[in-house]
Amino acid sequence: MLTSDQKATILRKNGFAVPDAPAAPPVMPAQPPESGLAMQAWHRAIEALFASYAAARAAKSLRDAQEKAQLELLRQMASGAPRLRTLRA
Repeated sequence: MLTSDQKATILRKNGFAVPDAPAAPPVMPAQPPESGLAMQAWHRAIEALFASYAAARAAKSLRDAQEKAQLELLRQMASGAPRLRTLRA
């Protein structure tokens, strides 16, 4: 499983505007609760962006596969070759 940092890197490489991670708080026994909340919010934001990115990639793959199948069908029809049955969901 990818870490949030790895997901952020992938998103950046693919042109997404990724929020910067909050600065790591100094290690202190009395750590302010805001710093932990900011990091949790950043992780949630990265997860949401990455889920959107993964869904968009899956949708593109489906469109590409459908386009390829349609082009193959058109080629077969144009060449006069017997048509292959296509599966429909």
